[in-house]
Amino acid sequence: MQAMQAWVAHRIGFWPIITLLVFLTLIALLLMPVVNIIGMSLSSKDPNSSVIANYVEFFSRRFYYQTLINSVQVSVAATFFAVLFGVPAAYFATRYEIFGRSFVRAAVVLTFVSPPFIGSYSWVVLFGRSGIVTQTLADIGINLPSIYGAPGIVLVFTLQFFPFVFLMVSSGLKSIDQSVEDAARNLGSSELRTFFTVLLPLLIPSISAGALLVFVAAFTDIGTPIIIGERFRVLPVLVFGEFVNEFGGRPILASTLAVLLLTVTTSALLLQRWYAARHAYGTSAIRPLLVMEQTPLKRILASVYVLLLVGLALLPVINIVISSFLKANGPLLIAEFTMENYERVWRTIGTPLSNTLYYTTVATAMCAVVGTAVGYIIVRRPGRLGGWLDGVVMFSYAVPGIVLAVGLVVTYNEPPLILTGTSAILILAFFIRRLPFSVRSSVSMLQQLSRDTEDASINLGAGPGRTFLRITVPLLSMAILSGVLLTWSNTIRELSATLILQSGNTVTLSIEIFNEVVNGNFGIASALGTVLILLTFLPLVILFAFLGKKEEALV
Repeated sequence: MQAMQAWVAHRIGFWPIITLLVFLTLIALLLMPVVNIIGMSLSSKDPNSSVIANYVEFFSRRFYYQTLINSVQVSVAATFFAVLFGVPAAYFATRYEIFGRSFVRAAVVLTFVSPPFIGSYSWVVLFGRSGIVTQTLADIGINLPSIYGAPGIVLVFTLQFFPFVFLMVSSGLKSIDQSVEDAARNLGSSELRTFFTVLLPLLIPSISAGALLVFVAAFTDIGTPIIIGERFRVLPVLVFGEFVNEFGGRPILASTLAVLLLTVTTSALLLQRWYAARHAYGTSAIRPLLVMEQTPLKRILASVYVLLLVGLALLPVINIVISSFLKANGPLLIAEFTMENYERVWRTIGTPLSNTLYYTTVATAMCAVVGTAVGYIIVRRPGRLGGWLDGVVMFSYAVPGIVLAVGLVVTYNEPPLILTGTSAILILAFFIRRLPFSVRSSVSMLQQLSRDTEDASINLGAGPGRTFLRITVPLLSMAILSGVLLTWSNTIRELSATLILQSGNTVTLSIEIFNEVVNGNFGIASALGTVLILLTFLPLVILFAFLGKKEEALV
């Protein structure tokens, strides 16, 4: 068997075989599920109906098409406010010597990695009908507007996702040369005018990329609308409802909804790439923008703005940690310190925690192995295949989790390969969704490495495979570790795909938290949420503190 493998590798080549295996993996786990969803959406139980009958039904019934309108409305609104607040915050935090810059950096990262649905129920704890702040203010005659519905969803999305814009703009500012600003200021332009006429045009690609990430994250999120949406229906929730309906569900209609969801996110991605390309300027930062000296008043005002914004975004996380130590009576929290929530969690967390750690670890390891190989193919073996591979891998980032989950169930729910309800389908979903993190990390490092050492190894007879394992992989060790930490932090908090794919035996920590929130057990949910936040944040501490990475690595 080994002799046959060696013969095949010798006759065909090591990297052509690896490239073929990678393509087969992407076809099986990404392209086939997407194609099958599209195919199912064009099918019907009535043989005489049109192939677009399901789409006609969707757009002819207000109950259905209104969810699409609602999703676009809250996503566009959240994107607008995230850009409105995020761009100035990034500018002040990067260009001004504001107070607490280190705190701002840590808080933005913590806000970024905190699962959105945890923030949602935290806002309910604070400002819900029985919320702490709501009841306190009601006692003195002040009635707050409802946190439920579209306004609450937009609020949560804005504060949860503005770090996308913050991080992208911060990175964009660091790529602008100081001479560009100096030229404008020397010609008499004020700081404000220089920003709008010189810096802002150069930041358009960064702002549009951040806006895209906010829009896609908001448009595909399912936890927040379920928790605080109430009667305000959005498309991801409708997909989930139609697919897992207790009366059997309507998988054909769910596939149609999933295709519409995918169409919107893919269209947004293509639109952003077109827009960014039209507004891209070839600049290089030989001398990056410097931190400017400001008057005390301007420094104080900028600091207040950034700290207030970041503080509001961090408030749900702080509330979760504090609530986990408060006595709970269902959704009501009593101002009495207790460890009861953690004691109850300790008795029940075993299976969800072990499942979460196992699935996340295996999926992360798979991403590290495959992602490193894919990165090598893209950089070291450029050509049409490498370009296609790069495009397909990045497409997986644009496929919403709930869409991928529906596609996997449709594809692997019948013989010869039945994966539905198993741990394997969850691991594979996590793997294919987070593969881009490892790929981009490896690509970034390989573009900076000379291939002279690899060429020397091959010339000495080591062979491509052995050279890759003995030479390239050690050189990429820090990039691989960076990709592993990013993949872990993003995988461990996955909810949307897990809601569709999990079964009783494969429940994860995110699902357990979600179930406790839906059931109104806020004390237990807070304790579980604190555990999940720690598991998410600790790898990033290693990434930033010990590997010297910057916050922009998150995006």
